[in-house]
Amino acid sequence: VAAGYLVASSELLRDVPFDPFLPYIFMGEEIILSARVWTSGYDIFSPTFSVLGHHWAMLSKKYNKPKFWESLHRAFTFGIHDPLEMMVVNRVKYQLGYPESAPDMVKPKSVFTAVDQYSMGKVRPLEEYLKIVGVDVKTKVITYTAWCETGVPPPGFERYNHLYE
Repeated sequence: VAAGYLVASSELLRDVPFDPFLPYIFMGEEIILSARVWTSGYDIFSPTFSVLGHHWAMLSKKYNKPKFWESLHRAFTFGIHDPLEMMVVNRVKYQLGYPESAPDMVKPKSVFTAVDQYSMGKVRPLEEYLKIVGVDVKTKVITYTAWCETGVPPPGFERYNHLYE
């Protein structure tokens, strides 16, 4: 799930509101939004072919258009994006259970402001989502990619196969 391509009932935004403490999120947007949506009981689907895209090129003069983080430099000061991004990444990693982003490991503590209000849903466990998408936050290893490539849930999650028929 990505905020730039999200097709859902408006109820989703009531049930899983955007986290206002993730300003200018870039790194981690898809995984945190997907995890929150899925743990809140929503099923996630993706088209089997590209229906939308954008140019993403850092080195091509033809497609090298201004990026959103450059607006931070214009609005604040140059160099503000990197420290802000690190706070956002730490908040995302904490919500996903990365050990290095535990509260006793992260500063400033303001990273955790209202974090429970904008964290995982209560319908399905985060651990199950991480297994389905093949992400091991402790070892930092991707363990399964077929769900993204073929739409087939991993072994042990056959109960979701009917959603992809």
